[in-house]
Amino acid sequence: MALNFFHYFLSFLIIFKECRASTHWIVTEEGKIQPQLDSIYSLKRPYDLVALMQQEERAVQIEQLKEKLMQQKEEIDQREDKETNLEGKIYATDEDCTAAEKPLTDFDLHASTVVPFPIYKEFGDEFTDFADKMDMNIEFQKPNCTAAVDLDFSMHAFEHLTGVRDRNNMTMPPEVGLHHAVTTVEDIELYGHLVHEFLQRNNTSWILFDMASYYWRIHGNATNAIECARRALHHSPREYKDVTLINLGNILHLCHQSEEAAIVVHAAVDISPDNAICHFTLGNIYAVLADYNKSAICFANSVKIQPDFSQAVLRYHAVMCHNKLEKALEAQHISLQRTLEELREYQKQHEFWLKQHEKLLSEQAPPEVKLEQRLEYEEQKIRESLDGRGQDCFQFEQNGHMVLSCNMRRESYAQSPLDLSLNLQLLQAVENKAAAAKKKECHRTGG
Repeated sequence: MALNFFHYFLSFLIIFKECRASTHWIVTEEGKIQPQLDSIYSLKRPYDLVALMQQEERAVQIEQLKEKLMQQKEEIDQREDKETNLEGKIYATDEDCTAAEKPLTDFDLHASTVVPFPIYKEFGDEFTDFADKMDMNIEFQKPNCTAAVDLDFSMHAFEHLTGVRDRNNMTMPPEVGLHHAVTTVEDIELYGHLVHEFLQRNNTSWILFDMASYYWRIHGNATNAIECARRALHHSPREYKDVTLINLGNILHLCHQSEEAAIVVHAAVDISPDNAICHFTLGNIYAVLADYNKSAICFANSVKIQPDFSQAVLRYHAVMCHNKLEKALEAQHISLQRTLEELREYQKQHEFWLKQHEKLLSEQAPPEVKLEQRLEYEEQKIRESLDGRGQDCFQFEQNGHMVLSCNMRRESYAQSPLDLSLNLQLLQAVENKAAAAKKKECHRTGG
C-alpha cells in the first residue's frame, strides 16, 4: 500500500513540475480553443488568485465603460445644438421675420403716442388769433400747472403708482418728435406761452393741462409732465380720460416704469376699447416687458380696429418673430447646457476609464516575460508533437523592441530514453525503510 501511495505521489510531483500557466486560451466563434499570445491575464504575479479575479473584473468594467462612452459620444455628436447662426437662419426663413422687415430690436418701442382731442375742444383758431395780437418781443412764459391749480391728491390720478408718487425723482428723454403731433405752432416756446396764457384764464380745462403736459414731454421734464397729467385726469370727464391716460402711460413708459405704464394704458383701453392707439401703445409696453404673447395680441387688436395701421402690422410680425427666436435660443441654450453637463460627465468617465486601463496594463507581465512564456509554450508544443516537428523560436532585440521568431523544423527530435535509475534507487531506499519500520512495529506490539 505504501508503495502504491508513493507511486501516486511521485506521479503528482512529476505532473505538477510540468504544469506552468504561461498562456491564455480563448474559445473562438467556431468553437475552437486557441491561445491568445498577448493576454491581459498574463500577470506579474501569476500565482495571485485575487489579482487574477480583480483583473477580470477590471477588464469587464473597462469594456462596459468603453461601450458607454461610445454611446455617449454618438448621442452628443447627434445633438441639434451646433447651429452657429441660428438667429440669421430664423430671420431669413421664418415668415413672420420676413414680414416684419427688420428685427424687433430695431423698432422704437418707446415711440410717442397721443390720442387726438375731440375736434370741438381743440385750441386752434383761439391760439392763432391770440398769437396774431401778441407782442413777439416779450419773454415767453412756460406753462406752470402747479401754480395754476394746487392739487395735493386726486382719486383719478393713480396716486398709488410709484412713478406718480415719486414724480419729483422721475427722469425721461425729450420727445422731440411729439412737437408736430400735438400742435401746428412751429415755435414750441410760443406754443408753451400760449398754453400758459390760456391756463391763466381757465385753470380747469383738462385739455389745456394735457397740452401743457405735452410741452414738458417735448422738453423731457417728467416731473412737470406728470403734474400736468394729474390735473388733466382730475378735471377730465370719464369718456375722454383715455386721452390723458395714454399721455400719462407714455410718460411712465419713458421713465422706465413700464409695468405701471401698462396699468394706466389698460385703463385707457377699458374706456376706449375701439381706439387703435390705446392697443398700439400697450403693445409697445408689453414688448419692452418681454411679454410677447400679450404684445402680439395688442398689435393684432390695433390691426383689427384699423387695418391700414402699417406700424402695428410690422410690429405684430416683429414680436412674433422675436418670440420664436427667443424660444429657439432658449431651447438651444438648454440643449447646450445639457450637452455641457454630459461632456463633463463624459470627461469624468473617460478619465476613470484611462486610470482603469492603466491599472489593467500595469498588472500585466512585462513584454520580456510574455516572450519567455511564448518560448516555453513553443518548446512544450515541440516536446508534445507526435511527429517530432515543431517550431524553432528564439528571442532577439530589433529597433529597441523584443522580437520572437519561430521557424518550422524539418528534422525530428531524437527520442532519448528517460533515466529512471535515480528513481529506482529512491524507490528501493523507501521500501527498505518501510520494511524496517514494519518489523520494528511488530516487535513493539509483540506480533
